[in-house]
Amino acid sequence: MEKRTIAEAAIEVLKEAKQPMTAAEITQAILDKGLYTFNTKDPRAMVRGAIERRCAGVNRKNSVSQKDFTKLSDGKYQLETTK
Repeated sequence: MEKRTIAEAAIEVLKEAKQPMTAAEITQAILDKGLYTFNTKDPRAMVRGAIERRCAGVNRKNSVSQKDFTKLSDGKYQLETTK
């Protein structure tokens, strides 16, 4: 299995799904496809955090400059249109 980050796994899932998904749906898809091995009791929180650090319009003190995701009003995430 190639080594990837949680964010990279989430990008892969969203590209394949071609539709917005919740953090729970993204997490389940990552687990089902074996894209990432979590070492935590709450993988959904890890996925949500990794996505929101890279989410346009979400300002967190640990945000990164590269914005790969957009959070929709219904709480689902989608890839930035440039992806």
